[in-house]
Amino acid sequence: MEAIQATVRQTGNKGANLRLRKSGMVPGVVYGNEVNNLSIQMDALALDQALRHQTTNKPFSLQIDGQQYQVMVYELQRHPLKGNVLHADFKQINMNEKVHTSVPIVLTGAPELGVATLVRHSVEVKCLPNEIPEVFSVNVDDLNIGDVILVSDLHIPANIELGIDETEVVISILPPKAKSEEAQDAELEAKAQAEDAAAKTQEAHKV
Repeated sequence: MEAIQATVRQTGNKGANLRLRKSGMVPGVVYGNEVNNLSIQMDALALDQALRHQTTNKPFSLQIDGQQYQVMVYELQRHPLKGNVLHADFKQINMNEKVHTSVPIVLTGAPELGVATLVRHSVEVKCLPNEIPEVFSVNVDDLNIGDVILVSDLHIPANIELGIDETEVVISILPPKAKSEEAQDAELEAKAQAEDAAAKTQEAHKV
């Protein structure tokens, strides 16, 4: 379980949060019975590193001024262009109680024909926090156009409860997109120009 260090934050106006971010910190809030909506702040680089080392659908150990809490990411607000975290919300959990979360679907391999397309990018599940899978990996080798992968085809551990119908399609093998007429015309024109340039080069060598 990845650990995140934090300290209690004094709440203020938007200007206070802006100054906090400029100093290399990220404001956040922890929701839960024990913490009672506690405002916190975290080092931006350390938070980013923790989020890179572990998927956000799994529990984190949040250490606030010496106190340790098990939490899950509730919401991350990111900069629309830079992608860095502007604000982080966490929800306190009980490691002995099941939680609702989603597990990403990851494709591996390549179909014999066609293009593998994710119809659903994740699957909703219910389980104990320490039993949450990081991903559901699906190998699409040997599949062809028209083939589909259903939720029931995923390798779901017996201790995981699904929050989605098992007959739902998660992956579909589609035909490659046909090139538009404009793209085909541009390709032919580029080819003709290349052949013309090559012919001129050969004529120049003959002179």
